[in-house]
Amino acid sequence: MNKKLKYILLFIVLIIFFFIINYFNVINDDLIWNFGFCSNFATGMTMYKDYNMVITPLYPFLVGALMKIFGNNMTMFYIINSIIPTLIMMLVLKLNKKAFIPTIVLLSFVSVPNYNLLCILFLFILIYLETNPKNDYLIGIVLGLTFLTKSNVGVLLCIPTAYYLIKDLKKLIKRIVGFLLPNLLVLGIFYLNGSLVYYIDYCFLGLFSFAQGNTEFSFWLIILLLSIVYLIKEFIKHKDISILYILCFQMIAYPIFNGFHVMYASVPVLYYIMNHLSKKVDIIYEKNQKLFLILLICPIVGSIIITITHEFTYDNNIFKYRYVNKEMYEDSKIIDSIFKGKYDNVYFIMNSAYLNKYLLDIPINNYDLLLKGNLGYQGEKRVISEFKEMKDIYFIIYDQYEGGQASKKLYDYVVNDTDYVMSKSKYMIYYQN
Repeated sequence: MNKKLKYILLFIVLIIFFFIINYFNVINDDLIWNFGFCSNFATGMTMYKDYNMVITPLYPFLVGALMKIFGNNMTMFYIINSIIPTLIMMLVLKLNKKAFIPTIVLLSFVSVPNYNLLCILFLFILIYLETNPKNDYLIGIVLGLTFLTKSNVGVLLCIPTAYYLIKDLKKLIKRIVGFLLPNLLVLGIFYLNGSLVYYIDYCFLGLFSFAQGNTEFSFWLIILLLSIVYLIKEFIKHKDISILYILCFQMIAYPIFNGFHVMYASVPVLYYIMNHLSKKVDIIYEKNQKLFLILLICPIVGSIIITITHEFTYDNNIFKYRYVNKEMYEDSKIIDSIFKGKYDNVYFIMNSAYLNKYLLDIPINNYDLLLKGNLGYQGEKRVISEFKEMKDIYFIIYDQYEGGQASKKLYDYVVNDTDYVMSKSKYMIYYQN
């Protein structure tokens, strides 16, 4: 079997592997939000103007465009998103074969479809491009694309360029030009479709509110700090630009320092460790190949166990061929028993607004992601003012504040400033005349 055919087969196997891991897993709010951003774009909605999101637009644009072509449903969303971790692993294989198995083991636990994986892919592309001194325009473009995927990561990954090229203005200018090209293109598009002001407000002016309202600390922060200390030590020792890239990338965990975000940051750290412990790695890898393979099987087994131990159902086009947790499905039916299909003047003040509206086949609007920090500068205050101007509307909320990213200010406004109507199961209905 020739080398090219082996790579093609590996590519296909990896796509199937990542698809199985994620397809047979429980749907949560983060997943449905990312799906929603892409699905909204696929249906022709205008980003930031017709629906709000705090992330920069590249991920929902790429995935949404492919969903528009091949099918706007959850199954296609998983297939498209399986390509991203597959490309990451193909790059890792090209950069260092020894790091392949350990890296894919860690990546398999955090390969849930989302924009952070696209940032990891761009990081490995940058590390690869830095091996050729003539790639300055390309490096600038990739930095620009990273900024358009997650702005804080894109800015921080520009630090290695500034550090190494500050004395070489010709190369630095090439990278700046490359960075500006995709960003100016996006600004021009948003200016033409009337969403530029909303883009700036949600993605940049609202960032401080997002950080203040959603910063979490846990023992995972200790792991992140240890990684940062290790990388600083390694950079001082080796002065390798790839180390500086990985060091700057650690801030992908900010401001939600939970397990998932720290593991995203840890993927390139593990790659680096495996890449720089050559002789020790050979010994460890040879002695523990079976253990690594068992760890690789764990995510698949875990997904199968989840499928077996949960009740699932579906009858909705968006979730075509994709099981939805039966409890979520039944919750949506409880809501429908209250409003009986009439939702023109109903607002969902809850984290699961997207999920419930998709299950109920209700169009998404820019009041369906009312989370702390996702509403632009002083967004919660603005939305409350807008609600106060509305007449004859209903609010549906949980019988108690759910915490997390949910807006406490909006929840309190509904409870304290509108009229209670009824309760059913875990839900309460309020009315404003």
